[in-house]
Amino acid sequence: MNYKLHYTLLLFALICATSAYSEQSAYSVNSDSGDIETQDSLYKINLETGEDERIGELISGAENRLDTEGLAMSSDGELWGIDDDSRTLFPINKSSGGINFLEEVPLPGMPAGGGNDFGLTFGCDNTLYVTSVLTQSLYRLNGDGSIEVIGSEGALGVNISAIAALDDINLLYGLGNGQFQNGGMDSPNLYSISTQTGVATLIGPLGAQAGEYAQAGLAFDPQGMLWAITDRRIVNNTIVDSPSQILQVDIETGKATMVSHTTQVGYESLVIAPAVVCNDMGPDDSYLPRIPTMNNTGRMLVIMMILFAGMLGLRKHRS
Repeated sequence: MNYKLHYTLLLFALICATSAYSEQSAYSVNSDSGDIETQDSLYKINLETGEDERIGELISGAENRLDTEGLAMSSDGELWGIDDDSRTLFPINKSSGGINFLEEVPLPGMPAGGGNDFGLTFGCDNTLYVTSVLTQSLYRLNGDGSIEVIGSEGALGVNISAIAALDDINLLYGLGNGQFQNGGMDSPNLYSISTQTGVATLIGPLGAQAGEYAQAGLAFDPQGMLWAITDRRIVNNTIVDSPSQILQVDIETGKATMVSHTTQVGYESLVIAPAVVCNDMGPDDSYLPRIPTMNNTGRMLVIMMILFAGMLGLRKHRS
């Protein structure tokens, strides 16, 4: 094999490795931002770097949706939001951030007056779940806007404003609010939540790399890695205007690893993709560990291995 072919193969390997280094992106809304010109807008966020691109303000007819705290993506890739101020559920145009007011669904069964701090996710079977901090409850949300409490009111027992689903129809993951007040109901921990009883079970604390925050967003990426984004604009009733942290969270221990910071402040929601691995579920695979194949360490290892293999080939040819 000649040198040209060796170098061509090595170049091809480098191109493949570079293409594998695609950044993970997500959607969020800066619903707690203090910037009146850009707040309550849909953003696309590079989770690895924290770079955030404003798509557009959440406008329904002539009204702005001023407190969209939960985002979720259905199995067909449609983006949905839930607004605490208007108590409505609605699809969001991912290209513009616009809302068709004719498609909005009122939620009269949810408590009025704010403070719900909704968490929202589609489950693996495309059931839509929502949590309310005000009632500390998990609900099943129907297409007509009616809600069904799961288990009993208050079954969560903790303030959870962010939920996400992986590949088990009986289980969700939830993130507790991060302030150290409110009678101990705010706890910066990861929880598992039963979709049968509505009970939250502690997995573990986020740990030292997660800065103090108010609310958060939570989502799985297509590889099964759990990500979180935290709202750090107002902490313990003090305006600090800190950018949101982007974290990776271990679903076995709850421990968080800080990945990046955003430019904007006030993100309280996160969505990356529909509930993942659902179509590939087998009878015994629900509890298999997920391998974070797309994180930076894994990518660099793949690149180095390919380079090393190419260099070995060149050395063998020379000898």
